[in-house]
Parts: sequence; structure tokens; C-alpha cells
Amino acid sequence: MRILVTSRGSSGHVTPLAPFAHAARRAGHQVLLVVQDQNASNAERLGLPFTTVDSAPPEAWMPVLSTFAELDLDTANHRMLVDYFGALDTRAALPALNRLVETWRPDVIVRESWEFASTIAGELHGVPVARVGLSLGSIEEATDALLPPVLDPIRAEAGLPPDPAGRALRDTPYLTMVPEELDDAPRAAQRFGQTPPRPAEHPWPGDEPLVYVSFGSVAAGAHLPYFPALYRQAIDALSALPARILMTVGEDRDHEALGPLPANVRVERWVPQDAVLASAQAVVTHGGYGSTLGALAHGVPSVVLPLFSLDQWANAAAVARSGAGIALDDDRATRRVLGMPDPLVLEALGPAVRVVLEEPYYATNARRISDAMAALPVPDAAVGALPCLVAV
Repeated sequence: MRILVTSRGSSGHVTPLAPFAHAARRAGHQVLLVVQDQNASNAERLGLPFTTVDSAPPEAWMPVLSTFAELDLDTANHRMLVDYFGALDTRAALPALNRLVETWRPDVIVRESWEFASTIAGELHGVPVARVGLSLGSIEEATDALLPPVLDPIRAEAGLPPDPAGRALRDTPYLTMVPEELDDAPRAAQRFGQTPPRPAEHPWPGDEPLVYVSFGSVAAGAHLPYFPALYRQAIDALSALPARILMTVGEDRDHEALGPLPANVRVERWVPQDAVLASAQAVVTHGGYGSTLGALAHGVPSVVLPLFSLDQWANAAAVARSGAGIALDDDRATRRVLGMPDPLVLEALGPAVRVVLEEPYYATNARRISDAMAALPVPDAAVGALPCLVAV
């Protein structure tokens, strides 16, 4: 069987697809990953066969992003989803994706939630499509409601009828690794878990607790305002704790910009997340999909400081609701989408990490969710669970 796996390709978008793609390859199927050309390095890191499609040119997306800084979170995220992911990305990727589907002739397409060109290419060529979710149910539902008016003109240009109800988005198999214990609007879903590896090699041996700090693969980007200021403020807030602080800043940034580091702080561009989480006692995260679920899969409590994307705020609220961590989200109503966290929120970072380290309640709940995730079918079961695959 030939399975085409489609993603925008940024790390937080493509990494959740990897367990399903690797599972399909273990089952003997041919898998080809498709990402935007600007994200080829992320695909290469996953160890999967891949090819690229066009991304929107800077002259198209820079004017969109340049208007974001002063927008509130909801307005900015609506525009990012509709104008950027929906319109610009889909129009840029669709020509090459259509050619690929026509020539490679996949039996099924597996897409991530915020990649939409595949829904059109799949329908044009009669190829069934399944979705791997990137967020909680409430965010997935909001996406499905917003996109039909954006996609219908592109569908019309491709010769497809209008789809005002978004059936091409909604009425497909939906796979997710979000456990029901964490989800906020459970939809008809096939849920999968993964028992994370437990590396024998400790990433930073020592007797004091290890706190892993990661704001994801995007936050340190030059087009965002967080590096180095937010990272330095986090270091200053956490270095007073009796703990080892391991922070990652991404491969495009020189951590020398952070200035002299306290003795108990170590900064790296990138580390294998599973290797760190296997030894960590607490995580500071922005609430991205990978870091949130990774911490929970390892049973590690989190302090979540959401930044620019609504799914980060939803994940922060879900972690707090589950008792598996603390959400630093008191400035939700006043934060601009690219604004720095309120000083009072940043002041709460150190005390919050101290609480999750010292209060067993948080680790107990994180382990409870970890056990629930480990009890779910592994991604290898997804190959047989997809109705469109079973029918082939």
C-alpha cells in the first residue's frame, strides 16, 4: 500500500505524524512524507522518505504577519489559520501536490489538521484522506468551522463543487494521541498512545532535580520577539531553584546571546526530548502539542507559559484542569498575540516550578495520565484501524 503523509512541515506540525508514518513502514507499506520546501530539514530529521511542495513566498506572507503584532490572540490566530494556513499555504502547495498524487498514485493520504491542500487533491483524484489531530477537540472543531469559506474558492478553481459544511474536513477518519482524560471536546476519534523509550544515558547527571525548559521550535525565530529576552527572564526566574535547568533554544540561535549562565543552567540548541523527559522532574513549556504530550507521556508535571497560538492556551488550561501542572495564563484577556508575558506572570514562573517539584499532587496526576496514554493502542494499530485502509 502507498501512503502519502502531508504536513506544512514545521516541527510542531510534522512530528505528530511521525509515529503513524513509521508504523506504516513497519507494516511493510510504502510511505512518502510531503512538506513545504522551507521545512525540509524537519522532515529529514524524522528519518522518513520525503519530498517537498512549494511554500508561500515571503512577499505573500510577510504582509500578513506584519499586521499581527498589535492584534489580540483570537483575532491574530483567526487570521493565521484563515489567511496563511488556509489561503496562502493551500494555493502554494496544491499544484505540486496534485502532480504528486497523479504520478505517485497513493492509496490513502494521511494529513495533519492544518494542512488543507491534500483535502482538495485527494478529492480530485479519488484518494481517501484521514487526519491526524494536532490539538484538543475544541481547536479541531474551530478549525473545521472556519475553513470552508476559504477553501471553497480554491475548490472551485480545481473544478470541485462547494463544500460549505466542510465535509471534506470533518467526514474523514480522525486519529489523535490526545488522551480522553486531557481532551476538552472529545469528538469521534480513534485514540492512540505510545510508551516512550527510556534511554539509559542520563543527559545531565546530577543529584538535584532536572527541570527541562523548552518554548518549542518556533518561539526563538527571528520573526518573533521572544529571543533572547524571554529566555533570559526564564533563566533568571529559575536559576535560584535547587535544581538543574536544561534549556533548549533551537538550532538557528546562538545561546551566547543569553549572556553569562548560572552554574546550574545549561543551554543547548536541541536535545532529544525523550532522553530529557525520561530524567526530568518538571517541564516548563509554551504548551505546544509535542512538549505537552511528551511531558505527560513520561509522567512529568508541567508549568505551561503559553505564548502566541490558541492551542497553547487550550493545552495550558487542559494541563491545569487535569491536575498535571500549572498554567501561567492570567494575562489571557490582555496579551497581544506577539506580546511578552505580563511581568507578574513571569514573576510566578519560579514559584510555580517549585510547587510542582515539591507538591506530589502534580506528579501523581501526570503519572495517572501517562498510564492512560500507555494503555491506548500503539500507532501500529492505526494502519488496520483506518476504514479507508482496511477497504483497500
